[in-house]
Amino acid sequence: MKKYKPRNLITIADEIINIIKFHSNLKVEKAYEIIKQIERLKKDYSYTAPEITYMCWEELSKVLNHYFVPSNSKWETEIMIIFNNLNGSVEDYWDSEKNE
Repeated sequence: MKKYKPRNLITIADEIINIIKFHSNLKVEKAYEIIKQIERLKKDYSYTAPEITYMCWEELSKVLNHYFVPSNSKWETEIMIIFNNLNGSVEDYWDSEKNE
């Protein structure tokens, strides 16, 4: 069973950025735009009071929902799993029959 890290926005954002950089098939310009938005959220998060950090999570959710559709690809599904702190592997959530 996979051991999960504490739910820290910076950690989750870094993992998502890593997937976008190294596993996505996005054009460089689009990947750069998404990463730039996530980096901005990370910066905003560091200046946010603990009692309102949910706003940064909501903003990250909006960015991901705008650009990605889970189950379109394995790497997008992996982002969904990381963001939602789900148990299991990509194969458990990715609909390969729908995407063949």
